[in-house]
Amino acid sequence: MKKSIFVTIIMFLIINISVIAFSQVNDKVNIPVYITIPSYAVIESVDTNQLNYELDLATPENASEEVKVRIVTNTNYDLKVEFLATQGLDQRLVNVLNEAYKYSVDTNSSQTGVIERSVSVGFNFQQVLNENPELKEALLALGPKDEKIGTFVFTVAPVI
Repeated sequence: MKKSIFVTIIMFLIINISVIAFSQVNDKVNIPVYITIPSYAVIESVDTNQLNYELDLATPENASEEVKVRIVTNTNYDLKVEFLATQGLDQRLVNVLNEAYKYSVDTNSSQTGVIERSVSVGFNFQQVLNENPELKEALLALGPKDEKIGTFVFTVAPVI
């Protein structure tokens, strides 16, 4: 009998140890999750699709237009504007346009989100022609013109 009680106690101990070891109710594993969001900056819209300037050679005046540029970005960015003259224009006219071209952005601070910026684009005709009278004479020799002279290119890029 002692032997059977001893065997029974041993069996109960083994069963208890097994139940305790294999009956864990909670288990927890942590898996880290990462996300990468790349820089994003895009010009969503511009409030105009054409700009018209007039250069009166008798009394040249500076010409400028305000353009509203809507930018969507999640990072600091730079907004740049450049003037590209149309291919085939008389080189003297291209020289005047490149020298007279100017632009300014309403503020230089970079922001994130949806931003509307005002950009003043135009030409400083008066100053360029007053400083270079030979350019004015060259333009007079070209005769009257009423044609596309170029394109303003707006570029937005993340600040690196």
